[in-house]
Amino acid sequence: MEIKNRLLFGILIGIFIGIILAVEVIHFANLRTCPENICLTGSEAIPISDRGYFPVVHDAFQNAQNSIHIVTFELKYYPQYKQSKENILVDDLVEAYRRGVDVRIIVDQYSKQNNAYEYLKENGIAIKHDSEDVTTHAKLVIIDGKIVILGSTNFSYYGLEKNNEADAMIVSEEFARYFENYFERLWKEN
Repeated sequence: MEIKNRLLFGILIGIFIGIILAVEVIHFANLRTCPENICLTGSEAIPISDRGYFPVVHDAFQNAQNSIHIVTFELKYYPQYKQSKENILVDDLVEAYRRGVDVRIIVDQYSKQNNAYEYLKENGIAIKHDSEDVTTHAKLVIIDGKIVILGSTNFSYYGLEKNNEADAMIVSEEFARYFENYFERLWKEN
């Protein structure tokens, strides 16, 4: 009887130690892979590639209710190509602003020689260039404090219509909060 009790006791201790170790391993993994402990538990992540970027972002811009905040390397507008995908997205931003959405954009100095900056400014959009001593190479869109679209796609002809690109749309208030804080820091710096 005593051997059975010791064996049972040993098994229970082993299970208990296994549970504690598993919890700690998961906790440690989250600390190493999730910046500021932001993980995508309970979130939705949608992969986007190549020509899939335009319809996803176009739809997201049209459905934005409160805010669209963008950090991007390149933002193009082509007056001679009114129905280009680039122009449609820029016009989506103007339409969102007109319906009361807070639209703010930070774009790299590289895009200075472009009509998008002036066009957006003329239409009331708050848009800033980064400082000349830094390159803003990010491609980040935050919508309504819950949708984050990030990856490699620039708002340009090549980015939207020619290049191989990889992006993701993540629906998560926690994830969006992290990038909103990032956006606000960059906004204040520029």
